[in-house]
Amino acid sequence: MTTPFICRQCITRLTQPHSVRIRPKHFELYTQAISTAAPQSIWTSLAEQRRELSNGYDVLDNYGTGLPTYDPALLPQTYQGEPIAENQPAWDGNLKKFVPRPRPELNKLRNQPVEGSHDLQKKILQSLGDYSIVYKDLMHVYGLSPGEARHAISQLERLIGGRLGMEAGTRLEHFHMWKIHFRELLGIVSSSHHASGTDDDLSKHPLWTSSGRQDSEAMKEVWQRQNQARRESLWPHIIISAFRSHLSTIPSLIRATFQPSWCPSYIVEDIVYLLSRTLDDNQISKSDHRQVTELISFLLKNSTPRYMVLEQLVIRKVISSLPTPKLVEFHEDLKNVEHPLNENTLLHLASRFTRGSKYKVHAAEIIHFLSSLPGFNINSPAAISTCTSLLSVEEGNLPGDHAAPDELFKMLLDAGFQPNILTLSTLMRNFCIRGRVEVALNIFDLLAKRGIEPDPHIFSILINGAKHALDFESLYRIAAMITARKVWSLYLVNDVLDFIYQYNESRRQHRRRQRKRDTARAWRLMVQVYLKFFKPSPLQKLTLFPLENLLATRPEQIPPKLKGVDQFISMLKPLPDALLMQPDSITLALMFRVHFWTIQRTGPLRMYYNYFMKLLNKGDPIMTQIVKDQGTIVLDTFLRNFMQFGSTFENGIRIIQSMHERANREMEKLGKNVLYPRPSVNTYTILITGLRNHKHTRGVIVTLNMMIKEGIVPNIVTWNAVIGTLLQKGYLEEAVRVMRNLKQVGLESNARTVQEITNVSKVKRKWVATLMKKLDEKPSDISDQRLFAKSLLRRWEKPDDQSIGRRSARRGHRISHERHELTQPSTALSDTA
Repeated sequence: MTTPFICRQCITRLTQPHSVRIRPKHFELYTQAISTAAPQSIWTSLAEQRRELSNGYDVLDNYGTGLPTYDPALLPQTYQGEPIAENQPAWDGNLKKFVPRPRPELNKLRNQPVEGSHDLQKKILQSLGDYSIVYKDLMHVYGLSPGEARHAISQLERLIGGRLGMEAGTRLEHFHMWKIHFRELLGIVSSSHHASGTDDDLSKHPLWTSSGRQDSEAMKEVWQRQNQARRESLWPHIIISAFRSHLSTIPSLIRATFQPSWCPSYIVEDIVYLLSRTLDDNQISKSDHRQVTELISFLLKNSTPRYMVLEQLVIRKVISSLPTPKLVEFHEDLKNVEHPLNENTLLHLASRFTRGSKYKVHAAEIIHFLSSLPGFNINSPAAISTCTSLLSVEEGNLPGDHAAPDELFKMLLDAGFQPNILTLSTLMRNFCIRGRVEVALNIFDLLAKRGIEPDPHIFSILINGAKHALDFESLYRIAAMITARKVWSLYLVNDVLDFIYQYNESRRQHRRRQRKRDTARAWRLMVQVYLKFFKPSPLQKLTLFPLENLLATRPEQIPPKLKGVDQFISMLKPLPDALLMQPDSITLALMFRVHFWTIQRTGPLRMYYNYFMKLLNKGDPIMTQIVKDQGTIVLDTFLRNFMQFGSTFENGIRIIQSMHERANREMEKLGKNVLYPRPSVNTYTILITGLRNHKHTRGVIVTLNMMIKEGIVPNIVTWNAVIGTLLQKGYLEEAVRVMRNLKQVGLESNARTVQEITNVSKVKRKWVATLMKKLDEKPSDISDQRLFAKSLLRRWEKPDDQSIGRRSARRGHRISHERHELTQPSTALSDTA
């Protein structure tokens, strides 16, 4: 059957309101055919429809008469008339360019004033689907903001979509009544004052208990007992009443009553928008915040495709509040309902995914989708920032092969991405972290081909990559490029010094005396590099012998493993005296630490300590700058060296006491710590390790308890030292409890943790596994580290039989001996504090 033609005059008459019942014979269309039996009329007045079925709205009109409504239930089963045949022109198979027809009547309609709701509805129906002409009218009549008015236009497009006649009038009338209430509800949410005892209180509805605390399942059961007509009629009214009296119950009420078939999408969208406004309140609890985000996820999971369109601002709020694992699920829900997302929202979503290595694939999929959209510029500042984050990886947290930097970079290039120097340097760093320095150097060649001049930051990335891989061949090549370009800088020389130190540490011997000899030879080579680029006076002030004595090195003094380092240093060309650089605190702190690690006698240690404290107390600028920039690193270095020897063991404990005393005095005098910082987590970790090496088990636990009491959070290095101490002494249950504590405080065991377990005997390892199974069966909350440290101290002092075999009677003697040693007064160093 061909589609009947309706002329424009009939359309105009259908959009006009009438105060009397419309009779079909008065409005017989030109296309109505003569029939032996007249079809039942499908047009009824609004008043008659209200008498037949109440929709729960109090429909008011400025003129006392509503728009005509359309009842689809009155449609005849068959149309008995014969339509007038129309001659349709045959399509010749050629597509012609679409040329929009000018519509001057809409321009005239746009400027037509609107006095009330009746004028607004009439103007909407006459707009022929172009609802942008009522943009300002929506703000004026309903009190909407510009963003809310734009979303209301989107709702009209999906609600009416160019429809005409009674059906459009009915839908528009319901939309109008909701928007009138929306303005009121918006004020309720904004003011955060919810009136109780109003005429529309929920307690007057049989679906709600007087307490307002009915759970979601009970509400859902009561709601399902109602017939669909009553549910459609009551649902908007119940939502409005809940906003007025029980705003906190809205999420559970929606969960119990929501069904896309009877819930208008524009009401659901506005409810979500109103609730999202509460997320901006800093006083909202985490529970309420979670309820709102969970409600939005619930609506997405239970909606049909293209049922609703949430505002992009609401979606961005949810994206910002959800953790990344939940965000993946939320993104899938959006895709399942075919929810539209604009470019900015997708980039924001991709940016969140780029922060975690295992979610970079999701970010890559979003960028790949965006690149397929017309008009998207992957080289815009926001897109470049997201792409750069996509290529960035953290050391020790590398993505899998499916998200390797080279694969991601290839995908971006295929999408039209034009990398800049920041992006390429990020990509080079990724390859360096993965140990593929040769690929990073190939990217460096790409920079040269593109005419991009590399900066010192890129050379620093390459040197750190060579240091990570301990690749001397790459280091030679990088140093040659730096020398050719004459771009040696402070940071690059620091990287080279650290490379030499790390290279020596990676090949150190197990015996302490041999390690110190190798470190002393590496220190000589580092001094030679230092004197080629830096002024000698700052480092000379930190040493008590002439640095020139270290320049002459005989070949036999260099161990075989450092031969390559010596050849590399000989290749470096020294800077002219006038161009020598001033070292910073990083340079001096590194040289200072390596030098002190070479000292093998206690006499020079005491002499250096007194000398350094004298410089610090006098306010020496070099020593002051090191302390300000590096914190406790100077005293940590002394503490580490003092704790090596039994004769200076007590001096190391005295250093901690002196640090507290000086820090307290400076805090009382200045109100802050500048030259005398308090002990840090590194300080206490060094102390715990020293106590462990000297068999002071109780001292380890006491120190752990003391640092937690002072508010210093132990790191994984600290806990590994505690675990190793307990395992060595046979306190297996306590060690297992510490390992369980790691998970509860958010720390991950590493290779050192495993090594501490494997260092004990096979019998102890089996007993550790048994204890871990027992604790898994009866888990306990040990997330409070302060209480946990106290419990360890109490359990250590209490005799038990949890160690392997029976602890001998000598255990009590050992404990008493350790307590006696730790409580004896220590010999103070002759500093000038």
